[in-house]
Amino acid sequence: MSRFLRSLPLLALVFTATAVDAQAKKAEKKITIPKVEFPTDSSGKIIFAREVYGYPRDGRRDPFASLIATGDIRPLFDDLRVTSVMYDPSGRTSMAMLKDVSTNEIYKVRVGSVAGRNRITYIRTGVVGVAIDEFGFTRQEELTLNVPSGGRTP
Repeated sequence: MSRFLRSLPLLALVFTATAVDAQAKKAEKKITIPKVEFPTDSSGKIIFAREVYGYPRDGRRDPFASLIATGDIRPLFDDLRVTSVMYDPSGRTSMAMLKDVSTNEIYKVRVGSVAGRNRITYIRTGVVGVAIDEFGFTRQEELTLNVPSGGRTP
């Protein structure tokens, strides 16, 4: 056997020792964690900045107020009655008068008007279409004009 082949195990041992030594040097590097600097005032106390939110009221209700307590959910669909309908065949200027029987309040509505959770979707002769938004769902209902036997509206 040649002299070179006999020295191969010794060479492999030297290369392995060198590789292990290189890995040990890499592990010896000191890891530094950056220190967070907080803003301080003149006395050295940390300054805390709070986020401030604004809510422009501009005719909108307070989103954190209870709807039950404020009455913003009124009128309820079940309390509405159609008292009169002014129908335009073109559909541009149709108008209806709705009465909340629980509060005796009158609502003059057109297509697209909103009263509480009720949105007017169409107005036809004697019929008012209403979309009711409740708990994230919308359902369609109709209010009809009930003409008494005398032929006159209330």
